[in-house]
Amino acid sequence: MEKGDYDTAVLQAVKRLRSNPDHKKASNILPMAYEYATLYHLDEITRLKSSTAQFKYDGVVRHYEQMNKLYRAIDRCPACKDLVYNPKYYQQELDESRLAASKAHFDQGVKDLEKRTMKMAREAYKHFQRAHEYTPEYDGIDQYLAESLEAATLHVMIDDIPIHSRSLNLTNEFFQNQIIEEVKRFNYAFVQFHTVSEVDQFNIEPDEIVLIKFDDFVVGQTYVKETQIQRSRDSVEMGHVETEGGKMPVYGTAKATVTHIFKSVTSTGLMDFQVVNANSGQTLKQSKLPGTYIWEWDWGFYNGQEEALEEEDLEIVRRKEAYPPPPQELFIAFTQPIYNQIINQMKRYYQVHN
Repeated sequence: MEKGDYDTAVLQAVKRLRSNPDHKKASNILPMAYEYATLYHLDEITRLKSSTAQFKYDGVVRHYEQMNKLYRAIDRCPACKDLVYNPKYYQQELDESRLAASKAHFDQGVKDLEKRTMKMAREAYKHFQRAHEYTPEYDGIDQYLAESLEAATLHVMIDDIPIHSRSLNLTNEFFQNQIIEEVKRFNYAFVQFHTVSEVDQFNIEPDEIVLIKFDDFVVGQTYVKETQIQRSRDSVEMGHVETEGGKMPVYGTAKATVTHIFKSVTSTGLMDFQVVNANSGQTLKQSKLPGTYIWEWDWGFYNGQEEALEEEDLEIVRRKEAYPPPPQELFIAFTQPIYNQIINQMKRYYQVHN
């Protein structure tokens, strides 16, 4: 209270009196703090009402709401009700102020909407939202909310992604569906994304078109490297001989040739990403987005004596030849980093409309 924060002083005093109805300091502070808080809010309300500020009733509403908050806090505290003389709940005044605030925002929303630009339609929609928050039943507000939102919304069509391959039977359905599903989860306030079929079905006139196409791609470029390694190890027990003292081990040098085979299958592509104006055809944004996926495997075999092999050789020769995924899986794999780039590009480009 000494710092002039009368609302907090009231609420803290109420809190202490709820837990301890005989709290002396809180009992002394509460009536004084409530009186000062009420005087402060009423003075501010008088000042705001006499001003020429367009949205002055926003502030008036906040002050009435704050006084009602203090009233409810005191009303739920039996010990407090005996200490505060005639606390008041300002319901009628609040309702009248909300209506006045609604009217101010509604009138400005209508003016902004009449300018018939997307930017001003967004401002209008925000004003209609504020009007609706203050007075949900304000006459005609639902119609104006819908009208302004439609005028404020940027409609973006995601064009079908062409794919051409003479030798491979590939489909980009998974890749394209991933993009569409993700961008629709952006949930931007003033952007809607549509497929080509949705545009046709609902007669939507897009403002912008996202064009995505491959400049080039290669699926399944195979590279095989075969390496032979000579191994030898001395003092290896090669067998036994009979002597007068019995069987004795025979030591010698073990030798082997290890054949190490390494195979990689590279799939790569370059995607052209563009955003164009649907009316003028002007390119608004363009990027080249690369993607690569490399499948790798190695295995081997040996000729000679196993005793000559190193531990790493044993790991290699235990493995058998494996075969890469089918072309469609390789295609999906190398498009994943491209997909991530596309989503990031679209997030950054369209988030200004949020």
